[in-house]
Amino acid sequence: MRATVVIPCYRPDANFEKTLADLNAQTSEEFCVILADDGNQPPLAPRVAKTLTRPHEIVRFDTNRGIVAGLNACIAAASTPFIVRMDADDRMPPDRIERQLSFMDAHPDVGVAGAAMAVFGSGIRVWAKPADHASIQASLLWGPALNHPTVVAKTTVMQAHPYPEGFPLAEDYALWLHMASAGVRMANDSQVAVHYRMEGQNTSQNGAERRAARYTDMFKHAVSILLGDASARTMSSGVDAGCHHVLAGMPPPPECHPTFQDVESHAHALRDALAQVHEPWADQAAQDLQVRLARGQGKGRWHKLDAVWALGRLRASDWRQLLSSDR
Repeated sequence: MRATVVIPCYRPDANFEKTLADLNAQTSEEFCVILADDGNQPPLAPRVAKTLTRPHEIVRFDTNRGIVAGLNACIAAASTPFIVRMDADDRMPPDRIERQLSFMDAHPDVGVAGAAMAVFGSGIRVWAKPADHASIQASLLWGPALNHPTVVAKTTVMQAHPYPEGFPLAEDYALWLHMASAGVRMANDSQVAVHYRMEGQNTSQNGAERRAARYTDMFKHAVSILLGDASARTMSSGVDAGCHHVLAGMPPPPECHPTFQDVESHAHALRDALAQVHEPWADQAAQDLQVRLARGQGKGRWHKLDAVWALGRLRASDWRQLLSSDR
């Protein structure tokens, strides 16, 4: 076995069996599955055994301990060279694992890699991330630079850098920041690896106001990790005012009403801090900042337009699955 698919499971709904069926349908035979039964009643083992034909095991918690504990337990139990991330209600093309293992073979210096993913349930669009390491590290100023459900990684890297506690619904963002500071090399495949269900159980994206409030703290954390504590203190008021949200392409918290002059001032502070970092990713971030500032002046949700343009990444087989009545 070359890969272990890790799936945290808490009260999985009727779509769980579809996820398991997608694992059965994979073209690769080089993987096993470890699932975290996170305090479910009744236990998941009989339900999994009824559908999943791939070699698998279950890590069982008697009480609900959360996604971080579940993921870390699954990763700690893995003994294959690679970890593949999966949610309990998403779908994936039948060649996902084969393609992602080939990607890692072709990029032996990469420790963690994501991919594009198709979002469905509330329309269809594609979320894509920057491809190379410098662009990914620069993008971490604005949010998670890897689509979490698409990730494949070296097991040694994941076991050396477990998911951190204390970042509810942003554990992946915190982990990528930690890995970037530790020198782990990251990449993104341009192809679609996962069909991400934006409905039902999804928690990380539902609730725009809660998400905006959560990202205030995460943006401060990102600036501190990438640019240092002194820069974080300097830019704290701009983050609190929602200026960083505007540059990130998301609505600020509802109590914040930053003017473009406020956003521009925050951008100038970011530019000054980036000028002190003599690394390729900082040069890329400074270029990105100019583009984001111009887009922010228009006050549009420009990232949504990017997601529509990215629909061109979908193959005919993706469209058939995404438009199926049994998706």
